[in-house]
Amino acid sequence: MTKNKKKFNFERYKGIIPYFLVGILTLVLVFIGSVDKHSSSANLSLDTFVANDYTVSVDQLSELYMVADLSDALGLASAPDVASNYVITSTLFDSGQTSIGKIEKPNITDITVSRGVVEHVVADGESMDTIAAKYGVSTDEIRWSNGMKDTDVSPGDLLYIPSVSGIVYTVKSDDTIESIAEKYGSNVAEIIALNDLEVSGIGEGMRIVIKNGSLPETERPEYVPPRRTTTYNYTYLGDSSSRQNVQVIATGFYDSAYSYPNPNPGVPGWCTWYAWYWRATSPLSLGELGHEGRNANTWNYNYSYRGVGNTPAVGAVFQSPYGGGGYGHVGVVVGINDDGSIVVQEMNYAGRYVVTQATIPASSVGNFNYIY
Repeated sequence: MTKNKKKFNFERYKGIIPYFLVGILTLVLVFIGSVDKHSSSANLSLDTFVANDYTVSVDQLSELYMVADLSDALGLASAPDVASNYVITSTLFDSGQTSIGKIEKPNITDITVSRGVVEHVVADGESMDTIAAKYGVSTDEIRWSNGMKDTDVSPGDLLYIPSVSGIVYTVKSDDTIESIAEKYGSNVAEIIALNDLEVSGIGEGMRIVIKNGSLPETERPEYVPPRRTTTYNYTYLGDSSSRQNVQVIATGFYDSAYSYPNPNPGVPGWCTWYAWYWRATSPLSLGELGHEGRNANTWNYNYSYRGVGNTPAVGAVFQSPYGGGGYGHVGVVVGINDDGSIVVQEMNYAGRYVVTQATIPASSVGNFNYIY
């Protein structure tokens, strides 16, 4: 008994035939696009463009994109080369397309010279001047590239040298090629070409050359910021206001837990607020004060029950009924020196909400009342 052969059902499979053919075509394109670009005479690298004055059509650019995308998706070993060729060609295309769909090579950079960062180990007898002359850059560019304040070098020192006039820059986490070019006065295309960044891009910690770049003055190693001067608006006047070694220890100081008028009877930013607050919170305090505070010129009376005298003590309030526009002034004693001078803290001596620490000389200590 013979078996009947099943007839091939063409109608059943004809729907997938187009997909099968497309798959075969795709594999052919991937194979062609994945040929070793370094050995092929059809290499579309930047070097070949410059050497042979190639032009590329829009269709060829599209083909390169498809091959690069498929090579990457399939994980082919040649994928980096294929991607590099596409990026370089796309960059050239974007830089100047002709009316007939062809592109000419722009003068991005001279690739016949060395590119990127040069690592130079200082040899015996070399100086910064001779090294700069050897590489055709300035001593300032070498200094700035290596964070050096001066031109002193010693044998064995490793220097990072820009391969062209410019600076070597270490990429920070939030940098982009565009932001680097704008900040340091260079060109995006030149930075990419000089540092072979077509595929990899930049990453934190990478050293790159910024062609014709220059460091802003405030980023130069030799920059010395101007010395800050402070002008105080003294609100406490009179002979007893003499101070030495005045230091600002806080500005805009306030603690909402000690707001006016409860529990602190002093107005925020004024001397009375801080003195009352300090007595309530400092471990050096001689004890919290009551709610009788009000203006500083009456504190010696309002807090007489705490004990008032003319001898300073650490943790005491020092008080004067004079100055402060007639409202008086108070602060706290935080230290007593061997020479009889005292160290004080106070608010509103150098401006409202400003806390200062200073020394009152021994000759002026007796001008104050002290509330214990």
